[in-house]
Amino acid sequence: MPKISESSEFTIPLKNLLALIGATAVSVYAYFGIEGRLSFIEHEQSMLTIEVEENDNWIDEWKPPASVEENIKRVRDMELQMKELQLKLQFLLVTRK
Repeated sequence: MPKISESSEFTIPLKNLLALIGATAVSVYAYFGIEGRLSFIEHEQSMLTIEVEENDNWIDEWKPPASVEENIKRVRDMELQMKELQLKLQFLLVTRK
């Protein structure tokens, strides 16, 4: 069995060496491309999460203007009055028979 030392030599065809260097270069380029894309997507996701939380806080803290609240109360009162009138009308129709 041959012994390996500092003076040991081996040969590799130039075509194979260039192919190894090219494959390494392509692999490194692809790795950093994927890494950059993942970093971009993670950053974009964190920015969207922050925006969603801000919107959620705005929705939770939002109060309608006083005029809108007043109109809602009026509509609710009108609904109750209509229901009351419907019940009275039904009562009158039933007692009339």
